[in-house]
Amino acid sequence: MKGVNFDEVKAGDLVQVPRYQFAPMRRGWNGWLFSEAIVLRKGIGRKSNKPVIVVEMRTPKSTNDYGTAERTFRADCVFLTNGVEIARKFLKEDGIESKEEFEKAIESEEITGADWIKFLVDKGFLF
Repeated sequence: MKGVNFDEVKAGDLVQVPRYQFAPMRRGWNGWLFSEAIVLRKGIGRKSNKPVIVVEMRTPKSTNDYGTAERTFRADCVFLTNGVEIARKFLKEDGIESKEEFEKAIESEEITGADWIKFLVDKGFLF
């Protein structure tokens, strides 16, 4: 995973942030689940004086749906993501070419586990 460049990241960028550590005995970022997030703002931490990035991140809610939360991360814990390209590949394989077709597929439960794609669609990164 490649970290973001704090000087180049700006509000509205899509990034990836750690959400949950499922295997604490592993080293580094191996053993973590990550979520897509949108950068809201960046700054310097009050206590640490280190660069921080405030994001709106996707959190699990229910099948094919998501919640959001505003969180602050140290800049070295925020990573670049290729989630848009991966989502486009999955949608192309399923023959989905519009937002309406995607909504129909979710309602008819043709696809599951698409909360992260729904987040990208709702935030304007797809379609």
